[in-house]
Amino acid sequence: MDGVLNINKPAGLTSHDVVDRIRRAAKMKKVGHTGTLDPMATGVLPLCLGKATKIVQFLIAQDKEYAVTMTLGIVTDSQDTTGQIVEEFPIPPLDEAKIQEVFQCYTGESMQTPPMISAKHHKGKRLYELARQGVEVEREPCKITIYDLTLLDMRLPEIEFRVICSKGTYIRTLCHDLGEALGSGAAMSGLVRVRCGVFHLDGAVDLDALESPDDVAKQLVGLNDALGSMPSVSVGSEGKASIHCGRSLTGGSITRRNGDFDSGALVRVTARDGSLIGVGKALMNSRQVDDLAGNLNVIQPVKVLL
Repeated sequence: MDGVLNINKPAGLTSHDVVDRIRRAAKMKKVGHTGTLDPMATGVLPLCLGKATKIVQFLIAQDKEYAVTMTLGIVTDSQDTTGQIVEEFPIPPLDEAKIQEVFQCYTGESMQTPPMISAKHHKGKRLYELARQGVEVEREPCKITIYDLTLLDMRLPEIEFRVICSKGTYIRTLCHDLGEALGSGAAMSGLVRVRCGVFHLDGAVDLDALESPDDVAKQLVGLNDALGSMPSVSVGSEGKASIHCGRSLTGGSITRRNGDFDSGALVRVTARDGSLIGVGKALMNSRQVDDLAGNLNVIQPVKVLL
């Protein structure tokens, strides 16, 4: 069984718990998740089975969408309501205009410092392991992008909003930072991942519905479809041989292109039958590929799946 499962993760389980459940149901060991969800969180958790574990890095890199609830007036050591309250604040007068103003300030590219309770590594140890020992270390800020922040509901002390963001964004930390900007402090009190790349909550399967290998097999999404948000190029036998040997594709080996791309973008490489045979990095943009087709190298292999 090679493919991706779109799981609707229930609250109370870690991502590793879900992986273990699917390993038992599918009766196979080669199962991996595409980025952790906090135990309190629910929603889309894509799992890769068999050969699909080779595309985990690309699924992790996909944009995500969340429905979030944050509670104002408190700050916790975990930045969510499962942690210990370390500070409490009165909630200042807030209206929709003020919240939208703060949301606008956090939209776009920024640097975010990962929380101590996270799976990031520091000198060979996970940060959450150090946090359990009462140790706090300096963390390197990471570049993130918030594409959209939309207020959904406001029933103080709770605010509900939608966020579309890049990989590596900690929503707990976003809530903490938004609370600081609003002058009230805040902790994340609810999180639903609505989308991860092409996988949506509407199409996610409940964990309890997967009890046997047949149940799992019926829900698998193929590797090519799982990366459907990427542009793609199709190749014939010449291009297939190049990919197989790890050589760059020439413009003349491409038989069809789907979607535009810039130089440096990741591109799916498919065979004529539509199967995914690799992922490559574009060495020029798609218009140049069309205009300069011939002996020039246009796609450099990043991952070979043959």
